Amino acid sequence: MSELVPIFVVWTVFYYTYKLIGLYARRKERLLMIEKMNVVGDLELPDKETLTHSFTALRVGCLLIGVGVGLLIGVMVQTMLVSAGYDMNQWADRKLFDMSFTACVLLFGGLGLLVSYPLERKFFPPQKN
Repeated sequence: MSELVPIFVVWTVFYYTYKLIGLYARRKERLLMIEKMNVVGDLELPDKETLTHSFTALRVGCLLIGVGVGLLIGVMVQTMLVSAGYDMNQWADRKLFDMSFTACVLLFGGLGLLVSYPLERKFFPPQKN
């Protein structure tokens, strides 16, 4: 692990340097765009209705429900594996337990986010221009 530390340090320095340069470049672009606008009427601002509808709570709620169901299913799978005769103390079987638990959490968390998409469309259908 100690041989990876210099790689991560160099990567981190270059990453943040790149982000800092990008931040100033985008700032210049924005200032130039503001200078180009001569009339405030050129701006097309979205409606207040569009801005007030945020489904962050719905997304997070569906994600947490999915993670909870994934944890529950993961515990059930582990219980079934133990009752089938797998030993948690052996290395290969322990990896099986970890993998089944992690897979259930990620699978159902993703399904929770997929469920949130149609719910968003149901409550706030896209506007046609």
